[in-house]
Amino acid sequence: MEKITINEIAKRSGVSKATVSRVINNSKPVSDEVRQKVMAVIESTKFVPNALGRSLSLKKSHLIGVIIPDLANPVFSRIIAGMESYIRSKNYSLLITATDFNIDTGIRHIQILNEKAIDGLIFLAGAMNEELIQALNSFHKPVVMIGSDIASNTIPVIEIDNKKAAFEATTYLVSLGHKSIAMIRGPLSDRYAGRERFMGYQEALKEKGLYQAGLVVEGKYSFDHGYQAMKKLLSSKPWPTAVFCANDLMAIGAMKCVFDEGMKVPEDISFVGFDDVEVAKMYNPTLTTIHQPFEEKGLQAIERLIDMIKLQNDKQKPSSSDLIVLPHELIVRQSTSKASKRSKEVV
Repeated sequence: MEKITINEIAKRSGVSKATVSRVINNSKPVSDEVRQKVMAVIESTKFVPNALGRSLSLKKSHLIGVIIPDLANPVFSRIIAGMESYIRSKNYSLLITATDFNIDTGIRHIQILNEKAIDGLIFLAGAMNEELIQALNSFHKPVVMIGSDIASNTIPVIEIDNKKAAFEATTYLVSLGHKSIAMIRGPLSDRYAGRERFMGYQEALKEKGLYQAGLVVEGKYSFDHGYQAMKKLLSSKPWPTAVFCANDLMAIGAMKCVFDEGMKVPEDISFVGFDDVEVAKMYNPTLTTIHQPFEEKGLQAIERLIDMIKLQNDKQKPSSSDLIVLPHELIVRQSTSKASKRSKEVV
């Protein structure tokens, strides 16, 4: 079968290749008569314009870059699901890459995408440094951040109030009568999931005179890190009667460690997680946790980015950056209970 090209369409229509391109891309005015003539040839030949060539001519690819910290973490898959739900009818596709929580990898991916024909970038932050911030600020297309702020006049941020949520989770454990409350936190270089959740925990306990620095252990958001952190907490006494974890995967890993040591949850030790991933309500016992609206985060980010792309394409000044704070909620399940006589004896 003969391959129909734009040159062939121009020849059969009796117009120039540039005129055919204008009709296809609707980029410059042409007369109705010429448009109808070109469209008739396109329809009769079943010509399909080359997508890459068209995107280059329009300087648009309808591709949006998304950089996430971890492909395996269900938190990020739910955020991406929120993006996908919005762009299905918008003629955009996502180009997704992961940093494995490595700042240098994140900078390299930003630089690579900066050279590609993408229309915009959504960056899901983990740890940040000045070089990474500079790479985002110098990106030549619109950028939206999820999960961390940035010193910029043009990059919007979508987040929840991590400090307030952690404060509420810890205060809930205090209200149950727990006085020895540990935390398995994230790295403090990660401002939101790491430092701010720790600050909320610390503030809640300091208000009651209950904060113990020796009951804080760091993990990196995985099941294995939660398990090993809990092992460390149990390696010396007094043991905590409750543990607040910076995410659900670490909480579930920590509970598994407690079970392996022959103890029970929540009878011996209560647990609160953070995120409300699917496994939180499937595990036995089900996990008390902070729910955050991941799909809504993704939807808000992609909606805002596409609006910014349209403004840039229309050569309009982008709107100033702003902070969008979405609501969170404490979900009480089976992994927490009042500090019982038995849990106090564990100490």
